[in-house]
Amino acid sequence: MKWHLVAVGRGMPPPIRTLVEDYRERMQRFGGLSLVEVAEEKRISQKKADREKALVKEAKRIGDKLPERVWTIPLDSRGKSYSSEQFAKRVESWREERGEVCFVIGGPDGIQRELQARLGPPLSFGPMTLPHMLARVVLLEQLYRAMTILHHVPYHR
Repeated sequence: MKWHLVAVGRGMPPPIRTLVEDYRERMQRFGGLSLVEVAEEKRISQKKADREKALVKEAKRIGDKLPERVWTIPLDSRGKSYSSEQFAKRVESWREERGEVCFVIGGPDGIQRELQARLGPPLSFGPMTLPHMLARVVLLEQLYRAMTILHHVPYHR
């Protein structure tokens, strides 16, 4: 099974890049993972209208990069949280239902509501806000952990 991640923001800092690449390499045994980065739109100001304009442009970029006919899961702090074991079961059901899964991580203002409504139910890592670059690492680690749980690989304890 192939995994996908579409994320807003380009140019990961070296420590983040190292961690992301480590988990991408680990995921090879479970079908591999593609990472597509889309440019973050500049915010002219913190006014709601300016942020909304940026979200619309980012949503277009995200939409253009989403693979077809895959289960697409946005990350959002208002989504559903799972324990690692529950997440593994959810990953297994997504895999059985659709075969491929694409996760979407938005930029500093999240994912445009209209785009998010077209995607699957959102996933949350809890109510805390994470920097979107760090959210990549947390997602990949939890995805790897889920796959090791499902394949009985001694990683999860």
